Amino acid sequence: MDVLYPDHAEAGLEQLESFAALLKEQPDVRRLLENPMMAGDRRSKLLKEIASALGFEKRVANFVGILLDKGRLGLLEEIIDSYRRLLDDRMGIVRALVTAARPLDATQQTELEMKLMERTGKKIRMQIAVDPSLIGGVVAQVGSTIYDGSVRTQLQAFKNRLVEET
Repeated sequence: MDVLYPDHAEAGLEQLESFAALLKEQPDVRRLLENPMMAGDRRSKLLKEIASALGFEKRVANFVGILLDKGRLGLLEEIIDSYRRLLDDRMGIVRALVTAARPLDATQQTELEMKLMERTGKKIRMQIAVDPSLIGGVVAQVGSTIYDGSVRTQLQAFKNRLVEET
């Protein structure tokens, strides 16, 4: 990974992700690439055409070629996940899974991102899901830490306090 040029590293990740998406959307392409009966030069030619169409950098195309030659294309998703985590770590980014009671507008997303940055001391990359059962508020998971600001949890805590007092 090119730490001095993170844009190149991110571009490489994006190219690998686009290749993985192509293989999901076009299972016939994957079958062709992984077909042991297909001559190696035909497979290489197909891969070069795909790499060209997707705008791969040379090192990304070479890497995918090695995966293909070694029969390791099935590991592509795991490789992408590991690459993403390594890149995030090197760039001081943590991923946050945020669940909200309703969709968050851009302002709310920015405010939440800033609050999570203050808490973690790192840049945040959020993935947002909606769960109406929260009633209101949000739950954010950053690594193994959960920040629960949901109304559902607050109501449950209130109920527990009432039960303890009686």
